[in-house]
Amino acid sequence: MKPCRECKHEISEQAFTCPHCGAPYPAKEKWDGPGFEWKSKTMMFGLPLIHVSFKFRTNRVPVPAKGIIAIGQFAFGFIVISQFGIGVLSISQFTVAGFALAQFAFGYSIIAQFGLYLQEGHGQMVKSLGDFFVFR
Repeated sequence: MKPCRECKHEISEQAFTCPHCGAPYPAKEKWDGPGFEWKSKTMMFGLPLIHVSFKFRTNRVPVPAKGIIAIGQFAFGFIVISQFGIGVLSISQFTVAGFALAQFAFGYSIIAQFGLYLQEGHGQMVKSLGDFFVFR
């Protein structure tokens, strides 16, 4: 038995919520939201080498993955694997990237179902950004 971090009533260490005040995971000293997050201790350019985040804060705001290698629902980094991503090399559903493999992409060179590219693009409905700016 441990005290709840919110109301201090004695509760089981395995309790998912406090039966007195409703606090989630009351036996934990700190709880900042549901989901999973992991960062490597190795840093490069002020970013973790690897950041994996499928986490939400207690107010339901997602925690984006930010790292050299970023993996998550929302991600920003050099190598990105995400649903929504910004990166140099990105494998995502929606992305802005230098080089992208995505369903919807904007980038320098892309392979996408739908997308706009600057240099090279392949996919179902993929257009050059230059096609939209025809100068005559």
